[in-house]
Amino acid sequence: MIVRTFATTVFAMTVFAIFAASLGVNSLEAEDAAVAESISVFGDAKLEVPSSWERKEPTSSIIEHEFVAKSGEGADAPTARVTMMAAGGDVRANIERWKGQFAGGDAAAQKTEEKKVGNWTVHIADLSGAFAETMGGGPFSGGKTVKRENYAMTGVILEHPEGRKYFIKVTGPMDVVKANRPMVVKMIEGLK
Repeated sequence: MIVRTFATTVFAMTVFAIFAASLGVNSLEAEDAAVAESISVFGDAKLEVPSSWERKEPTSSIIEHEFVAKSGEGADAPTARVTMMAAGGDVRANIERWKGQFAGGDAAAQKTEEKKVGNWTVHIADLSGAFAETMGGGPFSGGKTVKRENYAMTGVILEHPEGRKYFIKVTGPMDVVKANRPMVVKMIEGLK
């Protein structure tokens, strides 16, 4: 039964890829379309998660969705942590708190931007340097702090028209975060 189901799935994916190719869609786009996961944001919008991100069990109860993002191929490829959750507080205060988790880094690379996507206000913060990672429960837990050199974060706050906020953070080695930033931007620009 399992072999038949696997064979059927492989056959269906092959037929889909051939069909997509005949329409001028490359195989990477066809794969993304076939396995993209949607995340609901307050029941008012959806985010299409990049298919290369691997879902994992959230490490904290306040995190709604957690993924692993890679840079490169293979089991030993460097990874970054992707977290998604509803949260509160002032946008600027949250971004300042994120900035406070980093020391050093290239000052020119530390930037924030704000833009509109539909009727949502989107805030993006790019940070890098030595990251002070709080172990065992998040930034307010008072747990042990570990210093991670050459780390970065792309942090996003989606601000709902009614004021609710949704956070997306990609945190990890600088190269991995930079490689995944275009996927984050594409995901939030597709907010619908």
